[in-house]
Amino acid sequence: MKMKKSLPDVIIGVIVLIFLGTLYAQVPAIPEISKGYPLGLLIIATVMTLYLLIRNLLRLKNDEVVESKIPEQVKVIAPYCLLIIAYIWLLNKLGYIISTVLFMIASLLFLKLKNKVLMIVLSVVLTCLLYYVFTNFLVVVLPRGRWFNIAF
Repeated sequence: MKMKKSLPDVIIGVIVLIFLGTLYAQVPAIPEISKGYPLGLLIIATVMTLYLLIRNLLRLKNDEVVESKIPEQVKVIAPYCLLIIAYIWLLNKLGYIISTVLFMIASLLFLKLKNKVLMIVLSVVLTCLLYYVFTNFLVVVLPRGRWFNIAF
């Protein structure tokens, strides 16, 4: 499949802007005291995305036509997207800690990490560290799962 070199960047820019639009629609539901940080990030992300989109649209006119690698990329990305969907589905069933450890191990296997000990240690340590930071410092309630009640 042949396409202009900047066309995928234009498509991604439009998709990101649509996604940011859905996030903007949720801002009114955020309490007034907490709105500043997410709104600031949304504004920065929108400005950066618009800049990249405009730059790629201007470049699109003079771009060369190249062979696309999209079919090969879809073969890599699609299974990982299914893995992410499975992780999200398992979050409420198994809880954050077990689901995230399993997801990280599966991700590292997907990336073909050879060292199994490093894979397990990295998954468990990072998951526990993130759990501790989110629950104790950021005061975010993470899913506990239906069968487990783990607290640090």
